[in-house]
Amino acid sequence: MRGQISLEFTIIILAFLVAVVITTMGPGLYGMDKSVKSASASLAHAAMSKLKTNIELLALSDEGSSKVVYIKSPPGTWKVDGKTITFIGNGYSITATCSIDIVANKDYQTGMNVVPINLTRRDNYVEIDFP
Repeated sequence: MRGQISLEFTIIILAFLVAVVITTMGPGLYGMDKSVKSASASLAHAAMSKLKTNIELLALSDEGSSKVVYIKSPPGTWKVDGKTITFIGNGYSITATCSIDIVANKDYQTGMNVVPINLTRRDNYVEIDFP
């Protein structure tokens, strides 16, 4: 029985080869640009979700309550209009609607970085202070 490999070892090697082929097919089939855009949109969606969740939590707080939220944002522009927050990225846009009015100090353009956002609860709205 010298020089033979077990069936389990053969199955493990074949499974590893299949996994390598599948993981390298994504960028090859759809192109690297498509993969980067979908990863950027996914990151923007997570940032929007985190920002909206913190705004909704602050909406239930007392007036004057404040919170700093750190979000990892892809390149794009953050815009606020009434109860709506919009992130406009490269070829996509993500919008969220909150239950409370939102006021921002400006439209904020960002690169690929972590953004500290100061949220403050006012009388009947939440104020977003972009850096």
